Amino acid sequence: MPAPLLRRAPRAVLALLAGACTVGLLAGCAGSDSSASEGDGTTAATLQLGWIANVENMGPFVGERDGDYADAGVDITITPGGPSTTVEPLVASGKALVGLSSADVVARARNEGAPLVIVGATLQVNPMSIMSLASSPVNTLDDLVGSRLCIQTSGVSIMDGILTANDIEPADVEYVTADFDPSPLVAGDCDAFVSFLNNQPVTLKLQGIDTVAFPLSDYGYEAWGNVLFTTEEALADETQRAAVKAVVEGTIAGWTTALADPDAAAEYVVDGPGASQNLDLEQQKLAAEAFVPLVQTAETEQNGLLSMSPDGIAANIATLEGQGVEGDLDSLFDTSILDEITAG
Repeated sequence: MPAPLLRRAPRAVLALLAGACTVGLLAGCAGSDSSASEGDGTTAATLQLGWIANVENMGPFVGERDGDYADAGVDITITPGGPSTTVEPLVASGKALVGLSSADVVARARNEGAPLVIVGATLQVNPMSIMSLASSPVNTLDDLVGSRLCIQTSGVSIMDGILTANDIEPADVEYVTADFDPSPLVAGDCDAFVSFLNNQPVTLKLQGIDTVAFPLSDYGYEAWGNVLFTTEEALADETQRAAVKAVVEGTIAGWTTALADPDAAAEYVVDGPGASQNLDLEQQKLAAEAFVPLVQTAETEQNGLLSMSPDGIAANIATLEGQGVEGDLDSLFDTSILDEITAG
């Protein structure tokens, strides 16, 4: 099957940093130069992605193509990730100025000593969901009681927390270990499948299989996905802060264009940045459409793309605390860059 379009489940943050540092040393690794001024007045900066070059990152790629980052004052290098990429150490060490990850993974890295702060949220709706066949639908969380749920090992603790928070005993749901391939659901090995709205439903639709899915955000799992984050040090430095702001501005502009015509954005990604991935254009177009309601919501219509409202931050903190993430979570989110952009 195609590679997962979005890695949402927490990754182990105790991974080797590309270079000399490990997460255990992150607090002392933040001094490297992650941006550099150039003669034309722009600043060179790296945006490190967590996943491969596909439509998950169509906003940044379109922004790069259209010169949105250059217009904002930064010479951007967008570095794709992959299955073995752990973004947090790369940003904490200064290998990249800004990274893309999920709020919970950044929070855990911060607790390990990484001075990381989230400055914008791409996915306003978490795509983690429960998918079932339309011919035998599982429509609510309560419907999982007494059923078999295909779940990835990395998602068990998340699912346990969601069930418990909704007064359902995890033991009342039979977990069936699976990877990201939804074929066990089709084969009847389980009644429902832990999926991502922009991934497995798309895969099965291309096979002519109808499914239904509901987001776990409906049941309180509100951890933002594909958040843009940087270091406290970068925000405190005038030049680097300006570069971070430019990266956020360029990303907003790129997403604005991509969301207006997701088919065209998908075509560009497949033929351009993602050419080496041998992506399926039809799948990428469907996935791009699936991203639209995850990125563009009533909140962003009012406050702009990448918005982090007080209510949204509070909901994220509640979710993180429910997943056992400790520490000063209020300081994890910094809205000052978005505030400056909004103020013009």
